[in-house]
Amino acid sequence: MASPLVNPSQLRPLPLPDRALARPRLLQHLQEAASRGCRLILLSAPLGYGKSTLLAQYATSLQTPWAWYRLDTADNQPLHLLLHLHAALGLPAPEHTLVPADEQRLWRTVLQCLEQQSEGFTLILDDLHLLRADRARHYIEQLLRFGPPGLLVLAASEGAPELAINHLRRDERLAIIDARELALDSEEIGQLASGRGARLDADALYQLRAGSEGWITGLLFWLTAYRELVPASPQPELVRSVTRQAYTYVSDFLAEELLARLPAELLAFLERTAVVQTFDPELAGVLSERPDAERLIHQVQRRDLFIEQRSRERVEYRYHRVLREVLYQRLQQRDPQLQQQLHQMAAAWLLEHRRYSEAIHQYGRARDFNAVLATAERHTFDLLRDGQINALVDLLSQVSGESGSDHFTLAISEASIVMVTNDIARTKACIQRLRLLQRQGVPRNPERVQQTIAYLRTLLAYLGGNLRHGLELASQALQRYPQRNSAGSVLRFIRARCLFELGQLAAARQDVEQALGEFDEFGFSGFANIPHLLLGQIELAQGDSVAAMRRFLALEHKSPATASRNFYELFHHLGLGLVFAQQNHLEQARQRLAKTETLALGFPHSAALVQVLHHKACLHDALGDQDKAQAHWDEARRMARQFRQFGVYRLAGAWRARLALRQRDQDFILHWLEEWHWCQRHYGEDLMPEEWLAYAWVQRHLGQPALAEQILGNLREQADSENNRRLQLDLWLLDATLQRDRGDQTAALACLDEALQLAASHGFGQLLHHEGRELVELFRQLLQPQVRRQAGLERPLPPREQLAALLAGLAGGEGATQAQALLEPLTRRELDVLRRMARGQSNQQLADGLFVSLSTVKTHINNLFRKLDVTDRDAALRAARELRLLD
Repeated sequence: MASPLVNPSQLRPLPLPDRALARPRLLQHLQEAASRGCRLILLSAPLGYGKSTLLAQYATSLQTPWAWYRLDTADNQPLHLLLHLHAALGLPAPEHTLVPADEQRLWRTVLQCLEQQSEGFTLILDDLHLLRADRARHYIEQLLRFGPPGLLVLAASEGAPELAINHLRRDERLAIIDARELALDSEEIGQLASGRGARLDADALYQLRAGSEGWITGLLFWLTAYRELVPASPQPELVRSVTRQAYTYVSDFLAEELLARLPAELLAFLERTAVVQTFDPELAGVLSERPDAERLIHQVQRRDLFIEQRSRERVEYRYHRVLREVLYQRLQQRDPQLQQQLHQMAAAWLLEHRRYSEAIHQYGRARDFNAVLATAERHTFDLLRDGQINALVDLLSQVSGESGSDHFTLAISEASIVMVTNDIARTKACIQRLRLLQRQGVPRNPERVQQTIAYLRTLLAYLGGNLRHGLELASQALQRYPQRNSAGSVLRFIRARCLFELGQLAAARQDVEQALGEFDEFGFSGFANIPHLLLGQIELAQGDSVAAMRRFLALEHKSPATASRNFYELFHHLGLGLVFAQQNHLEQARQRLAKTETLALGFPHSAALVQVLHHKACLHDALGDQDKAQAHWDEARRMARQFRQFGVYRLAGAWRARLALRQRDQDFILHWLEEWHWCQRHYGEDLMPEEWLAYAWVQRHLGQPALAEQILGNLREQADSENNRRLQLDLWLLDATLQRDRGDQTAALACLDEALQLAASHGFGQLLHHEGRELVELFRQLLQPQVRRQAGLERPLPPREQLAALLAGLAGGEGATQAQALLEPLTRRELDVLRRMARGQSNQQLADGLFVSLSTVKTHINNLFRKLDVTDRDAALRAARELRLLD
C-alpha cells in the first residue's frame, strides 16, 4: 500500500488517446538505442511535441519490467523524490512518518530493488527538466553513473536536464531524440488528419507542415478547429478559416501553459526579439535594450522555449514560427507604436551589418516604403545573393499599390526573386512590368533591362520544358551583351541547366563552371549553391561521386552564417542526398532528403519542393517501396502542373512510367504515352534522355524491341560522347533485358557484366534500385565462374565486399553474406575441408581424413581461396566466420 504522501498520478502514464498517432520510426529508434546498451535515452523538446505519449507507447511495448515516474517541482525535496521512486518500484510503503534520516535507507532500498532486476529494468522519467535541486539531482546522477548493468533510464525533458551526463556521451551510452526528430513529417501529418476524419488535399497538408513545423500540439488544435468548422465553412475558405480559429486556440494554450509562467523580464525579451525572424546576442541586445541579452537567451534555451540555435560564423537563434507569431500579435495588440520602433531599430542594425533583404523586410513591416525603395535601389543584386526568400516575397506583397510600386529597381529586385522562387506567373508579370517601364523611359540602364528580360524569358523556357528555345534565348542574349555582369552569369547558368537536361554534359559543365567563377567574383555566395548542385549532378552522372561528395561537404562547412540564406542550404543537403543514394547509402540519403523537404516546405513551394519530391520518389523506388515512390511522383507531377513547371513534370513522368511498367499499370502507361507524343510533336528530338529511356522501356513492353534498340543505340552514342556513365549503366541494363527477351543469354550476361564492371569502377551502387531487380537470376548466373567462362567473360569480378554493396538486396542477409549468396556456393566437400581447416588440420591430415590425395586437397583449398576471394588459410577462416559458414 502506498504512503499517503505519495501522489499516485505521478506513477502512471496518462492514458493513450484512442486515436494516438503510431510512431514506428521513433519507437524503433528507442528500441535500437536500448539494444546497443544506452544507459540514458532522452527525449528533449519543448512543450507539446508528444514526448509523454511516445514514452507511454514505448512502455506498452516492453517485455521487461518498467516503472513510470512523472516528476514535479516537489521532487526537488530529496525525501519526496525517493519516496516516489520507492513507490514506483512497487516497494512497500514505510510504516512510520518519514524524517530526513530515512533518506539513505530509502535510497539503499531502491538500489537493492534495481540490483535484483536480472532481466533488465526500464525507469521512465517524465518532465525531468523540473528536477533542479542539487541533492535531488544527485540521486538520478548516481543511477546513471553507477546503476546496475541492466538499468535503462528513458526520460522526457523540456530542454537539457540539469544532470551530469557527458560521461554517457563519451562512452556512447547516451541517445538524444530532439524536436527535429519528434516533429511530424508530411506522411505522419496525413495519417493524423485521416485518423481524425479530416479530408485534406496535398496543398492543405503541405501548408500544415510548413505552418506548424511538425509541432503536434499545433496540428491537433488545427484538426479540432477543422472538425468544428467543416459544416459551416465554404470549401474555398475552409483552410483559411480553420487556420484562423486554430491560431486562437494555440495562442490561448501557449498563454496558459507557457507565457503565464514566465518572469516579466523574460516575457518582455521574447516579445521584443520576436519582431525578427533570427537574431544573435548583439541584435537581441539592441531590440531588448538590455546589456544582459545573452543571459536572457540562455534562460530561454534552458527552459526550451521553442528556440533553435544555429552555430556558424555567428551564433544565431530563431523561435518556432508559431511562438513567434503569438508573441508578435501580443505586442501588436498591447503596444503597436513600440512594435513599429522595434522594426525600425532592427532594420537599421541589419542594414549596418549588410543583411539587406532582412533590412528591407523590417522596413516593410514598419511600412516605411521610402526606406524599402531606397535600400532596394542600392542593393538590388545583394538581394539575390542574400536569399531570404519569404521576406522578399512578403516585401513585394506589402509594397503592391503603394507609392513608388512601379519603381524600376523594385522591378529588378522582383526579377532577382523569381530566379529563385521559380514562380512562372510572377515571372511573366515581371517581364510585362519591365517592358512597361522600358516603354515609359524609366530605366537609366536599358541594356541591363534587356539582359534581365532575356534571363527571365530563358527561365520560363527552362521551367516550361522548352529546352532548345531556352538555349537559343540565352545564347542570343550572351552574344548581344558580352559584358561580364551578374545578369550575364545568370543567363549562362540557365543555359547550363538546359544543356544538362538535354544530356549535353560537357557544354553544361563548361557553362556552369564559368558562371560559378563569376558568381564567386560578384560575391553571390548563397545563390552559388544552386549552380553547385548542378555541377555536382554532372559529376554524379559522369561517375565521380567522390568529387560530388567533396563539393557538397565543402558547401555544408562554409554554409553562410546568416539564417537569411537558409533557403540555399537546401541545395547542399539535396546534393548530399543524391550522392548517398548513388552510393547505395540509402538511410543517409533518406535523412538528407527529409531535411531538404523540411527546408523546402518553409519557402514558396514552387521554389524547390517539386524537385525534392521527385528525388524522394527515386529514393523510395530504390528502397523497394513502390507505393511511396508512386505517391511522391504523382504528387510531384500534380504540384509541377499546378506551378506550370513542365520540365520537372515530364522528368517525374518518365520515372513514373518506368515504375508503371513494373507495376503493370497500363492506364498510366497509356496516359504517359499520350503526353510523350505531344512533347515529341512540339520539341522533336529535343527531349530529355530520361524521357527517351522511359520510352524505350515502354516500347519493349509493347512488343516493339526494334524501336527500343534503335533508341538505345542513339542514347548510347550520346552517353559515350558525353561521358555520361550513369546513363551508360541504365542502357546496359536495358540491353541485357532486350537480349534476354530474344533468348540470347550469352549476350545478356555480357551486358550485365558491363553494367557490373561500370558500377564497380565508378561507385554506382544502384544496380538493383530499379529495373535491375527483374534481372536477379541473370545476376546470380553472372557471378558463377563456370557460367562466366562459358560466356567468354574474362574480366575478374569485383572484390567480395564491393559485390555485396553493389548487389545488396538481391539475396537475404546483410553485407558480405549477400555476396557469398551470389557467388558460386561451396560444395559439400569444400565445406568439409573448411571445417577441418578450422580445427587446425594440415594438408596431409586433411588428405588422410578424407581418404583423398594431397593434390586433391590442394585443389579443394585453391577453390576455397578463389570463392572466398582470399590468398591464405587465416584469411579464409576469417571470411568463413564472417559469412557464418562455420558452426
